[in-house]
Amino acid sequence: MKRKTYIILTLFYASLIFIISSFPLPVSVERGGADKTLHVIEYSILGFLTLSCFKNRNLFPILLFAFLISSLYGISDEVHQYFVPGREFNIYDIVANSVGALFGVLINFKFYRKGLIS
Repeated sequence: MKRKTYIILTLFYASLIFIISSFPLPVSVERGGADKTLHVIEYSILGFLTLSCFKNRNLFPILLFAFLISSLYGISDEVHQYFVPGREFNIYDIVANSVGALFGVLINFKFYRKGLIS
């Protein structure tokens, strides 16, 4: 895919995270280990997409930058949730978001190095 397409997908996905985080959690949603798994998956996708926005993914500063962008977005999302009724700021969610961002960036890097994505 073209770089512009990845940028649009990344912005769309980040917007989707923000919109979903703007709604109060239903009472039936479990707050525990399963919740953290969802955070890891959610931010793995964001990390993957964020790194895809850069042409040269072989450089360590680009990998670090993509990870930082995704992780900082996760922090900002937690701050945002603090102001949403029924949601809360959770440091463990930030950790799960950052772990997910790192996974996504590393998976993208591996696929890129093997020529599976461009």
